Amino acid sequence: MLGTALCPNNIWQYFSWCYVFLPDGARFYTFGLAAICWVIWNSRNQATFKHKQLKTPFNVVYSACGFLTYWVGLMAGADRDAMERGAKMLKTNASVMMRICVAPARAAMD
Repeated sequence: MLGTALCPNNIWQYFSWCYVFLPDGARFYTFGLAAICWVIWNSRNQATFKHKQLKTPFNVVYSACGFLTYWVGLMAGADRDAMERGAKMLKTNASVMMRICVAPARAAMD
């Protein structure tokens, strides 16, 4: 979603990755990780207990943005604005990536 193919494999790589790609947001790294973990857990529960399969991985990102936006209400001042901008940026990037990924699939079907 952030325009890189480098994906972390463990918690330490995650924090290193965040520091490299998002150097000014150190106080938000844990929020992002918590949002992604919570969404993955909820998606797993939906698939396991309600037999609802995940239609696209972009749903995970959009749901994480929803959690981040909700959690913004718990913050104040500059942190609130920065986290809100970050959630919007992530959602916008996910939308762009989704359009890029869907275009080749539609072309292959035509």
